[in-house]
Amino acid sequence: MSGSAIQTLDIQHLHQPPFDTLSAQQRTYLQQHSKIVYLDNLQPIPTGWQGDFFIILKGFVHQLQGEALIATLNAGDWFDTKVRQSGVFNFITQQQSLMYRIDGQVLSAITEQNPTLKNALFADVAARLNHHQARLAQSESQKLLYQPIANLGQHIKPPHFVDDTATLYDATMAMNQFDIKHILVKSQARMTETERDKLIAQGVEKSTIAAYVERIGIFTQTDVCRAIGQKADFATTPVLDFTNFKIHTVHQSQDVSEALLTMLQTRTHRLPIIDSQGQIIGILGQTELLSFLTNHSNLIVARIEQAQSLDDVAVAVELIGKFIREQHASGIKIHVISRMVQSLNLQVFAKVWQLIVPAITFYNTCLFVMGSEGRGEQILRTDQDNALIIRNGFKDDNLPSYAAQFNEALANMGYPYCDGKIMLSNERWRKTSTAFEKQITAWYMSGSSEDMMWIATLVDAHFVCGDIKLFEQLQKHWQVSAKNVATSNFINRFAKPILQFGDSSGWWQKFVGASETDIDLKKAGIFPIVHGVRALSLEYQITDTNTRSRLRQLAQQQVLSDTMAQNLAEALDFFMAKRLDVALTTQDRTARAVNPNHLSALEKDLLKECLAMVKDFKTFITHHYRLDIF
Repeated sequence: MSGSAIQTLDIQHLHQPPFDTLSAQQRTYLQQHSKIVYLDNLQPIPTGWQGDFFIILKGFVHQLQGEALIATLNAGDWFDTKVRQSGVFNFITQQQSLMYRIDGQVLSAITEQNPTLKNALFADVAARLNHHQARLAQSESQKLLYQPIANLGQHIKPPHFVDDTATLYDATMAMNQFDIKHILVKSQARMTETERDKLIAQGVEKSTIAAYVERIGIFTQTDVCRAIGQKADFATTPVLDFTNFKIHTVHQSQDVSEALLTMLQTRTHRLPIIDSQGQIIGILGQTELLSFLTNHSNLIVARIEQAQSLDDVAVAVELIGKFIREQHASGIKIHVISRMVQSLNLQVFAKVWQLIVPAITFYNTCLFVMGSEGRGEQILRTDQDNALIIRNGFKDDNLPSYAAQFNEALANMGYPYCDGKIMLSNERWRKTSTAFEKQITAWYMSGSSEDMMWIATLVDAHFVCGDIKLFEQLQKHWQVSAKNVATSNFINRFAKPILQFGDSSGWWQKFVGASETDIDLKKAGIFPIVHGVRALSLEYQITDTNTRSRLRQLAQQQVLSDTMAQNLAEALDFFMAKRLDVALTTQDRTARAVNPNHLSALEKDLLKECLAMVKDFKTFITHHYRLDIF
């Protein structure tokens, strides 16, 4: 290779991501302390080069940990020879190779001045993935989503209060005075310590406890209409009678995206904002918040709520697909997209069920979803996983017909039938409360592989509509049963599929550049994380179904380290994002295989890191549950 060609490679590689973040001065300085080096076939990196950074220009290199092959690195890939906490890596060429060798001390000095480059090259998995995601989200609207709520400034309305002794007339006049559609209500009766402890024991989120303790409620225009409908005397009726005290709040330090998720999930139009002392410092309205988004998800919600027929709902469902593409193209984090999609899908399912069944049946049953839809990790429309609880003593001879209509309607809207028939049209998944509890008890006592699968499906359940008390009662039953009636060593055998189904021991072979190198993202990455976390959550009585939330609580209980929990959450996001990329490029919405050699050098390196994180997690689960002897 000629000197001019080498110089071209030099300049080219120091302008590509992540080196595009270098200033001109930093790039020049780095070039002055770097050189092109040649290594023969099967030659290890010399000891004297320990700590330096390398970009492969020609040839390929094996990365080893001890005798274990970790990855094969090709032209365009990079690696560093620093000693890491996870151990020492060795690098050996597999053919004659040219590399760009960058002085490690010089690069370290520059990265101290350039935190963006430092995160991209040397941070742990979570920080590197966050850096990569930040590079994808460049538009002003996406920057806004990841700002603290406190930064919204003038878009936050100041709080206005009336006492609970004020009349409906006084409260309505206060709303007119301040030109707002709500007023906050202060109750004179303070919550006792016993009442507060009871709320905490019931699992009420901490961000709302302050509002309960202070007995702050909200009175809105909707409540005005409700009072008129009930012919209340506005001059004498206290506003307390029509005030909602179970309000949802957000902390001023939370991301704007968290406020949006809360609004979508709770179907509320305004959120009180609290500070670190639990005091309400402002009100964030849905109109103000959603005006910052380019996808107009509020229009989708409105279409679903106003739908008068299944055809009307189908139109809204098509808008959800467009929503996903726009959000992903804009660089929105995949867990934010998936939770938004979950909220929209749940509203679709609730509306479809409401349109099919009479009101008396709607309120005497409980519809819920399971699997990835229940975890809030389903993005594109794949197999239905749904079920129905029927109140004990309630009978509707048309329920089998309604259930079939429901599943058929969703299938027509693009939510395919479940191959395993985990749908409410199947009697197994449509039972009275008592019958469901007996069936769950039998599953735990049997412990067969099939029954384990039913339990794994069930513990990801999420309420959709109907009587939520039926759902909460059943949820409590399967949690208690896991402790009291399950067969011996149940949880160990429950966790074992992480090794059987999620085997990715040979994933490193996928990096050698051959054409048949696709990695199944679900088997190699998504399933091991999801099921390992699901097993731990069942063991430690964690009721949340979302994997990210489960990881956070496992870290709080010190089951997992904060670092492992955060890295696994970000790795799951990466796998899901790549899976979505694949699905959007084909008609097959179940596609989940990616060829690492078709990724950029940065994404390829991140994929390798994420797969290594999965391997470490599987080792943790193996030791935790002694899977080596089961």
